[in-house]
Amino acid sequence: MKSEKFETFTAIMIAIVTIVSAVVAWRAAVASQEANQADFTGLTAAIHAEEAQVLNNITVAEHRQAFLTYTRYNELGYELYNAANGANANSANELTRQKSEAWGIAAGLQSIFFPSRYLRPDGTYDAQREMDEKNADAARTNDIHPEPHFNKANSLRLKANLMVAALIFLGAALWMFTCAQIIGRRIRYVFAVGGSLLLLAAIFSATLIELLL
Repeated sequence: MKSEKFETFTAIMIAIVTIVSAVVAWRAAVASQEANQADFTGLTAAIHAEEAQVLNNITVAEHRQAFLTYTRYNELGYELYNAANGANANSANELTRQKSEAWGIAAGLQSIFFPSRYLRPDGTYDAQREMDEKNADAARTNDIHPEPHFNKANSLRLKANLMVAALIFLGAALWMFTCAQIIGRRIRYVFAVGGSLLLLAAIFSATLIELLL
């Protein structure tokens, strides 16, 4: 009777080990899949970040170049204006015409080719402010921060590896319960105790991993 109860006990423990192993393997597979997805999301964010950086650099550089051209024509207009004030009538008319053309080009550049809101009070162009605002706009449109996704992927991959390690303990526990079931001598109790300890250790480890990672 005692032998039958022990065999029943080991059979139940083998079933429990099998169920726990299936659950742990499932959680390891889910963690691995989520890690791969986090890696993909991180790569996508990295691509978006690089794309936004390149496009923003090009745009700001174009605006800055347009501002420099605007400054050149604007200064030229002032020089022509001063020259016209000290010139004779014929020369003054030509200089005034050239001044108007220079300032007209400058006005066109300011209104079309670069945003005037980035002009500082001292007449310089705040390219850094424009870059910061464009980066902020890009962040609102797309995810451009890959680091959190890569950190999440590393954490999930560690979780999957630790879950697989817990499966080793469960495999050893299954082997011990199997030995306890087929061995007829008193040593089978040692195998049963060892299997129980390994099972408890695996359950505790898997639960801790699930809660912390």
